[in-house]
Amino acid sequence: MRFAGVKELKQQTMEILKASEKEDVIITAYGKPTAVIHHITEEDLADYLIENDPGFKMRIEESFSAYSRNGGIEADVLIKRLEKRGAKKI
Repeated sequence: MRFAGVKELKQQTMEILKASEKEDVIITAYGKPTAVIHHITEEDLADYLIENDPGFKMRIEESFSAYSRNGGIEADVLIKRLEKRGAKKI
């Protein structure tokens, strides 16, 4: 893990971005950590956006809460229901 100050980030932005391909870079301001530069690929971008979307997180939490309140169904029951609807078996 590498550390870089704000001044270094301003002066060596491309070098720091290239370094982030190998390891995370912690950006500091006045000696205190303020940000992390973490390399991300185009393939990872969609996952990152979904994982960090507050609305998505809220829907997941609401769904889990409803599941906890009402209970769920076992996989066998779900498969039978899907087969009744004409779904193909996996």
